[in-house]
Amino acid sequence: MNGARAVLFAFVLLFGADASADIFTKHSGRLQVGSNPVCIIAEDLNADGIPDIVTADRGAMTNPREERPANDELSLLESQGPMQFVARPPLRAGFAPYCVVAANIDALKAPDLVVASFHDARRRHITLFRNLGESGFEPITFSAPDLNLRYARMRDSDQEPIYTLPGITSLAVREMNHDEFRDVVATGWSADVLIFFPGDRDAYFGEPTLIPAPGGPRDVQAADLDGDGDVDLVTTMYNSGEVVVWKGAGNGAFTEANRFSSRAPLPHKVRLADFNGDGKLDIAVSHCFTTDAIMLFFADQASDFAYSVSQEISMSQRDNRQAVDDEIRDFVAEDLNGDGRIDLAAACYASARVCVFVNVSGNPGGGIAFHREIYSYKDARPRALSAADFNVDGKMDLAVALWQVNAVAFLLGQ
Repeated sequence: MNGARAVLFAFVLLFGADASADIFTKHSGRLQVGSNPVCIIAEDLNADGIPDIVTADRGAMTNPREERPANDELSLLESQGPMQFVARPPLRAGFAPYCVVAANIDALKAPDLVVASFHDARRRHITLFRNLGESGFEPITFSAPDLNLRYARMRDSDQEPIYTLPGITSLAVREMNHDEFRDVVATGWSADVLIFFPGDRDAYFGEPTLIPAPGGPRDVQAADLDGDGDVDLVTTMYNSGEVVVWKGAGNGAFTEANRFSSRAPLPHKVRLADFNGDGKLDIAVSHCFTTDAIMLFFADQASDFAYSVSQEISMSQRDNRQAVDDEIRDFVAEDLNGDGRIDLAAACYASARVCVFVNVSGNPGGGIAFHREIYSYKDARPRALSAADFNVDGKMDLAVALWQVNAVAFLLGQ
């Protein structure tokens, strides 16, 4: 199946203007967070039934040989009631925290936080923040091995690396080897590797192993794609312009099952969801700096790990596919209006807006029709999104991480 071509499905888009934006309403309040939040998650960390908010605040990245080449903090906004949050002391990870995942790692009741740091020469690659309840979080750091890692990315005029090894950009946290402990797979973009950290009863994560992943792995999602009970992976390959599907062996090993073009340069974020309602997980991919579109790759019914039909979802109505007016930096694939169909919402940095695509398709199995809604931010740049019910009214909301103002804004479900 390697190299299988993806056939472009005809566009089926229903565009709406700002006036027809009826799924969300913009909340007037904002919450301050740290410098340059690149990731935002919503998770009930204090067991009050209301999602708390965590942002990974990367800051400005400088020379990796400087003492502080980036920020090293997470902002923690603890819920005190519907739409009521208190800022707790920041959590310190490695430099340039790039992504954070909430998962129960230590088998205690409360979810923990797993953080990947992109730009840390001190080798604080993964930080586990054990959730100890009212006594706070206990940080434990983990490192990728130095041996067999080769820097493969950008260099300065003196041929020195611009970023550090392994340059982790994303994490997937799942139980992947059937030992009842949650494992971690990280994308080492700077070194063309995936890094598998096995779960461990006493140490929480054991000795990591490297999986060669040529092409610049940038984002990773984990799911059982073929129904065999083993977790598989999907990664975007930022430098080679590809999507790679990895078959899991059930023991922490992964092998390429398919590699195909993402249909544009610099594939960035990837999400898995059943968009067309046929019972199989499809792949959605956004691209950074090169096109204002999200590509949907539909899973073949007759063959596992094959995606022969695709559909392009454009942010705008312009005919020039190469024009980048929006610059998608993050997106979510969720049922945002509770109708049982998967919708899309994209954080568009350059245009300072959030684009929501409401799935209005009828029959399962075909192309997807969407109704578009636009939410603009004149003074800030949307950079990351998280979906949850923040005001506890039974409807899905969006939290938007904003650059320039270093804040979290809300779109509340109606």
